[in-house]
Amino acid sequence: MALFTGQAIAVVGNDLTRSTTALNPLGVRAFDENGNEYTYVKAGAAIAAKDAVKIAGSALGYDDVRPTAADDEVLFGVATAAFDSAAYGFVQTRGRVTCKVIVATAAASSLVPGATAGTLKLSVTASLNSKPATALVTGVAAGSAILLI
Repeated sequence: MALFTGQAIAVVGNDLTRSTTALNPLGVRAFDENGNEYTYVKAGAAIAAKDAVKIAGSALGYDDVRPTAADDEVLFGVATAAFDSAAYGFVQTRGRVTCKVIVATAAASSLVPGATAGTLKLSVTASLNSKPATALVTGVAAGSAILLI
């Protein structure tokens, strides 16, 4: 559980807190003691822990975040804990995090969303729209250490 510090505004909860009502403004950013960044969002569908997520709704509304589900979608971040549909909470958007990664993705590989829901895969071509993600260890489907830049 990350403890948030150094905020311009006070935030309620932590990276594991989920709520059926908004506790913070959508889009508010928070940082933990290790410098990892989190963004407050509303889930547009159920999201499993360690899922790669995208913004599916309005361009920057943060009101419809869902698991990635197609090759080369725009990666927004990673859910550090599960969300029910329509729940509010923080997703990690920068720093070291555990995410579902297609097996045998080599350490130091660039990663992008794959066709399996919530999972990252090896980037074959550069994606100008996606948040950079790098494998820190050889990929394991159950969850591998990655770096969101």
